[in-house]
Amino acid sequence: MADPSPPVVVLGVGGAGKSLALRRLMGLQKSGRVEAHVDADVVPSVGVDISTIAIDKKRNVCMKEIGGAMMPLWPTYVANQSTGMMYVVDAADSFQLAASAAAFHHLCGLPALDGKPVLLVLNKIDSPRVLARGDIEATFDIDAARAVLGARLTVIEASAGRG
Repeated sequence: MADPSPPVVVLGVGGAGKSLALRRLMGLQKSGRVEAHVDADVVPSVGVDISTIAIDKKRNVCMKEIGGAMMPLWPTYVANQSTGMMYVVDAADSFQLAASAAAFHHLCGLPALDGKPVLLVLNKIDSPRVLARGDIEATFDIDAARAVLGARLTVIEASAGRG
């Protein structure tokens, strides 16, 4: 198996679904398809968890999940140890949305992200409490983020719990 590349940092406020999203990706890697069931009993990350996902026989991606409790240190991880960023948002949590958006914009403005891809994952879209995508994009001011990041920003909807 190939050596893993420098990591993609996986960030998001507590409870956004970072760990479960990575678990889902690991299941996809092993089976080649989206598994119907992934154990959703996830212990919240309080530190750093590292996962390596094989893309093919020659390429791996190292994913470094930094727990929400470590938010003050996120810029350090982005600056020193990343090839890109995956930012996970709980699309059904109206209470944390503004704080999550503020953290995201702070990170997007870091010079260390220049030239690196950014994936914004709107997670938990299967929740009955999910917010409208337009409202989430307005809170996150996606137009401003695109002005900074350009084509390097990709926004997707997902359900880490259901696949």
